[in-house]
Amino acid sequence: MKFRDAPPGPEHSLLRTVATWPGRGPTQLAFEALGFSLHRARQNRIIQFCGEERSGLLNRYWDEIAKETMHSLGQAAPDEREFVIQPEYRSAFLDELFAQRDFIEPPFRYPPLVKCLFEYHKRIYLDREFRESEVVFFSNLRDSESERLGVQTMGWSGKKRDVVPFVEQFCAALAFERRRNRWRKKAAGGLVFEVGVFLGGNPYCVGWAPLIFRIFHESDPKFAFHTEGGGVLDRLVPGADDYGRGGKASDYVLGIRALIELFNVIAGSFDLSSGTRAS
Repeated sequence: MKFRDAPPGPEHSLLRTVATWPGRGPTQLAFEALGFSLHRARQNRIIQFCGEERSGLLNRYWDEIAKETMHSLGQAAPDEREFVIQPEYRSAFLDELFAQRDFIEPPFRYPPLVKCLFEYHKRIYLDREFRESEVVFFSNLRDSESERLGVQTMGWSGKKRDVVPFVEQFCAALAFERRRNRWRKKAAGGLVFEVGVFLGGNPYCVGWAPLIFRIFHESDPKFAFHTEGGGVLDRLVPGADDYGRGGKASDYVLGIRALIELFNVIAGSFDLSSGTRAS
């Protein structure tokens, strides 16, 4: 996100409204209630690697990362404690972890703030056998989930343009309204959730589904939470990026559906938080 002047302050309608997000916990539970499980499997895999005694630390870390990410519209690097948009909420817990971090090593300049999580990622990067076992584990989970959810791949050729009919199918089912190649849905507090498809560059999907997600306030559509693929959504619900990666056709279609469903769950969570405040 680029700004001609200074980024808007915390009084901006979008920043004030996203600050009411109820957080990772309710959002993740609602997503899981729809039958999606890869993200939870990734979290459990990490907890298993770190040891059950670290589960509290990891879950608090994930909660705080998610909260800062939403408050800063995804325009932050929480593990580096750098923010393009200064969030109204800044985690003292993450500041403390950052101050205590003493395990930076080349080529890992910006590791996660929890050491065992860093060790997990480092082992994937350096240990081929471990990396391949994780790939097989999650590939099998994707296949099982695709079958359980009845994922259909008819019409998929691997070209970006073929993503559009799938996005139309999944967004229409969730009451998003189409405007050309954008699909929009209004949520509480004047928020608008928009799904798009990036059709530029390589005409084929290479490793990820070319989805664009934007959240803006109806009073100022140009100032937005904007992200492509599952990277930033992974900071809101850890493990979501496992849906953003593609290999075979069913992986892509499952990923497109899952990320759109997650985005819709996030939209619905603001309706929930608005209702809670009203009561």
